[in-house]
Amino acid sequence: MDQLFTIGQLSKIYDIKIPTLRYYDEVGILKPAKVDSKTHYRYYSTAEFERLNVIKYLRALDVPISDIKNFFDARDISTLEDMLKRQQTQVNQQIKTLQAINGRISSRLKQVNDAENSILGKIEYLNLPETPIVYLRRDYNLNEDIELPLTALRREYGLNEAIFLGKIALSLSKQNILDEKFDEYSGILLMLENGDQRRNSSTLQKGSYLRVRFHGTHQDASDTYLQLKQYCDDNLLTIVGDAIEITLIDYGITNDFDKYVTEIRLPVR
Repeated sequence: MDQLFTIGQLSKIYDIKIPTLRYYDEVGILKPAKVDSKTHYRYYSTAEFERLNVIKYLRALDVPISDIKNFFDARDISTLEDMLKRQQTQVNQQIKTLQAINGRISSRLKQVNDAENSILGKIEYLNLPETPIVYLRRDYNLNEDIELPLTALRREYGLNEAIFLGKIALSLSKQNILDEKFDEYSGILLMLENGDQRRNSSTLQKGSYLRVRFHGTHQDASDTYLQLKQYCDDNLLTIVGDAIEITLIDYGITNDFDKYVTEIRLPVR
């Protein structure tokens, strides 16, 4: 007669919790060799060991319980092949998702590190590449709650809050810059990057920009816009489009106001 093992012994041998073994019994993928009619204790023989090895292997591949049951019910090679191919497809998709997440993490680390080491107040003349964005044209005043246009942007394009950190910007129209209405914004946008599962609705055109970073948030931007206007006058540059204003470090990252950094990009010719 084959040696029998209690469910507790099997649990220790395979390092599987007893409730999990009971669940396997309930769903029909691992039935015990014997159940005591009086105590209802489950007993397993070595014949169940091989089956449990297969279950552990497939669960390690994250194969769903329902697929494992279908495999055991069919017990043929083609079922196993189909199951593993489906799982391989899912794993490949998970890899792509994790690669995208890793890319976002790297991007945020680079952005924060770059902002921390910026020379604040220094105006730079740069040639920037085209950047895909999701844009919502909506008037916004600094006296208003910024969460309202943010919510409108999310709803308009079905955006996930998880992709927002460090990528939301306000646009200030060329005319408002010339009229020195620095607290009256014309739109809100999300700058997209590799891995974002979202089609852009517009782009920031490639070309020449003045870029400056300053201490503070949107509420502190007026003096910097005046400096940019003066720089354009002194260097015979013409403002050719709307400015983009993005907080690189703010209350979403730190409670230390002294570390807040905001960037302005102004297209010029």
